Amino acid sequence: MASASVAAKAFCSTANLGPGFDTFGLALDRYGDLVRVQLTGGKGRVRVRARGPYASKLPTRISENSAWPPAVEMLQQASSGKGLELVIEKRVPVGIGLGSSGATAAACVKALDALLGLNLSADELVRVASLGEAAASGSHHADNVAASLLGGFVIVYGKNSVRAVSVKPPSGLVVVVVTPEVSLPRKKTRLARFLVPKTISVRDAVHNIGRASVIATGFAQGRIDMIGSAMEDEIAEPYREKLVPCYRAVKKAAVEASAAGVAISGAGPSVVALVDRRRCDPQQVGRAMVREFSRHDVRSRFFVSSPAPGATVLRRR
Repeated sequence: MASASVAAKAFCSTANLGPGFDTFGLALDRYGDLVRVQLTGGKGRVRVRARGPYASKLPTRISENSAWPPAVEMLQQASSGKGLELVIEKRVPVGIGLGSSGATAAACVKALDALLGLNLSADELVRVASLGEAAASGSHHADNVAASLLGGFVIVYGKNSVRAVSVKPPSGLVVVVVTPEVSLPRKKTRLARFLVPKTISVRDAVHNIGRASVIATGFAQGRIDMIGSAMEDEIAEPYREKLVPCYRAVKKAAVEASAAGVAISGAGPSVVALVDRRRCDPQQVGRAMVREFSRHDVRSRFFVSSPAPGATVLRRR
């Protein structure tokens, strides 16, 4: 075994970016979860403890904690005859659309890969981390965990196996995140996924394929204007926007304040605006969005974030 104790950190993320449902993710450097993993004597047993500002928001059932299923699988792969203790420092807000469960799962698999000496590939780490998303939300979607694990802008693909590609974002890109104060159910992500139709028209599919292709090209070429111009969705947002009050009005206000593009962040209710900081003040965009929410009697707050690097091992003992 590589070490008796390892800690790792993974940042939060925003997913979809409009047309990239379950495909696109972008790591953000505002919040990050820390997970410390340690070998114990209990053969095959995985214990999980949580602390930090958002620990009380985590599921009470261990099977629904996004760190537990990846830890169980990785311990089985190691065949160590040991048990594990996981301590989660929960610093990513829960339930606002910033990939909270994904950040926990990403930090967990990063730490365990180092602890157990498994040397898993990036794709395999993403696959194992997605087991945590399945426990937390009922779906193996890997866009958030891939962003938190690999950093930058990620594209997730593959039907029978998970694959992920990470692209370095343009240097001038910043992200304004606005979170309205709305009441949502505890299993908000499950609800948001339920709202997305199981079948879509060819016309809507073509719409999203074209725009998603433009976004990927924009990241590859460093064109923030190109990325923003394609952040329109016909698959998820038309059905999920009911979870975000006055979303269309807020989106319009952001664009009028010179945001390059706007989308619901993951399952919401946060809204993200991509901004080229060389062309406009991101604070101005955030204030415009908050004012628009206020005009509709909705309180909100915002912050400005930059793209974040991937998960990192912080310390070994």
